[in-house]
Amino acid sequence: MDRYSDWLLLGMIFGTGGKRLWQVMEKTDDPAEMCERILSGKADFLSDSEKEKAERVSADEAERLIERAHELGQQVVCIGDENYPKRWYELEDAPALAFYRGDISIANDSTVIHTVGTREPSKYTLSLINVLCADFALRGFTVSCGLAEGSDTCAAETVLGREGRVLAVYPTSLDREYPKDVGELKDKLAEKGLLISEYSPEYGGRMNFHRRNKLAVALASAVVITEASEDSKGLDNAVRAMDTGRSVMVVPPHLLYSKRYFGQRDLLRKGCIPIFDGSDAVRVLAERQEISAERYGLKAGVSEVHTEEKQEKIRKPIRELSGVESKIYELLKEKSPMSLDEMTARSGLSMMEVLTCVTGLELEGIVISLPGKRYELDS
Repeated sequence: MDRYSDWLLLGMIFGTGGKRLWQVMEKTDDPAEMCERILSGKADFLSDSEKEKAERVSADEAERLIERAHELGQQVVCIGDENYPKRWYELEDAPALAFYRGDISIANDSTVIHTVGTREPSKYTLSLINVLCADFALRGFTVSCGLAEGSDTCAAETVLGREGRVLAVYPTSLDREYPKDVGELKDKLAEKGLLISEYSPEYGGRMNFHRRNKLAVALASAVVITEASEDSKGLDNAVRAMDTGRSVMVVPPHLLYSKRYFGQRDLLRKGCIPIFDGSDAVRVLAERQEISAERYGLKAGVSEVHTEEKQEKIRKPIRELSGVESKIYELLKEKSPMSLDEMTARSGLSMMEVLTCVTGLELEGIVISLPGKRYELDS
C-alpha cells in the first residue's frame, strides 16, 4: 500500500469528513503504521462500530478504489503533498485525501470568490450573476460555486464563457451524477478549472452539503451572496465565512419586501458588505491586503476633463470589437464621459448589455471608469 491507499483505508474506517480520524492520528503521524496496527488487531482504542468497519474493509479494496479513480480520469492528493490545498490546513477536520479533476494548483495559486445563490433564482438574479461573474472572470478571479442547478450553474457557465476559471467542491464522489444533466458542464469545468471531492469513487452515502460548504468557504478569500431567502440553506456559507474571517459581500435585494431576498436583507443589517460589481470585491480584498488592486483591474481615479487634444490621442482598440462593443466605443468617442443611463438610452441596448460591455472594455484597458459610474475611453 502507498500513503494514498493508507489514508483512504483510514477514511473508510473512521469516516470521511470527521474529527475522529485526527483524534486517532494523534497517536502517530504515520498512516501506514496506523493501518498496520488496525489490520493486525493491535488497535485497542477502536469503538465497536469502528471494529466492525475494520473487519469489512481491506487494503486491497482501498487500492482498488485508487485505481478506479485513475481509470475515471481523477487524480488523488493527500495531506502533506506539495499541491494539497493549503487553506484546508486551517481546518481541524481537514480532508486527509481528495479526488480531483482539473488543475489542482488553482486552489493555491489564485484568489477564489465563492458565490452562493438559489436553485430557483429570479430573472434579476440571473442577469446579475451574468454581469458580476463575467466581471470576476475578466479581472482574473477564480469563481467557486456549488454546481447545483440554478444560480450555481449560471455562474459556472458565465465564467467559462469568459474563459475564466471555476472551482467546485463536490458533496459526493465525482463519478456520481450531480446535479443531473450537467455532464458536459462538468467536463468543461475540469478543462478550465477544478472539480474536487473528499469522497472516493463508488461512494454511495448521502450527499453532505454542510461539509461541502465548509470546504468551499475554506478555499475562498470571500463569499458573495447573490440571492437568499430568510431560511435559505445557502446562508450556511455566510455563517462559516464570518466565523473564519472571510469577507462576506451581499448583492442588495431587488425588492425590499420580497421574502425571497430576506436573507440578503438580514446579512446587510448585520454589517456585511454590499457589492455592485467586481471593483467592490477588488477594493475589499485589497483593503484586507489579500490582493493587489492593480493586478485585478481596479484603476485609480482620473481626470474627467475630455479635451479635443485628448480626443485625438485616444488609442485604437487592440482587437476588432463586436457589434455591441463598437456601438459603445463610438458613443464614448463622440462624447465622454458618459453615464450608464445615457449610454443605455442612446444605444438602444439594455442596461445589462451596456454594463457587461463596458466592464469587459474597462478590464482590457479600452475604457476607464470614473467616479459616479461614468465612463470614457482610455488614451
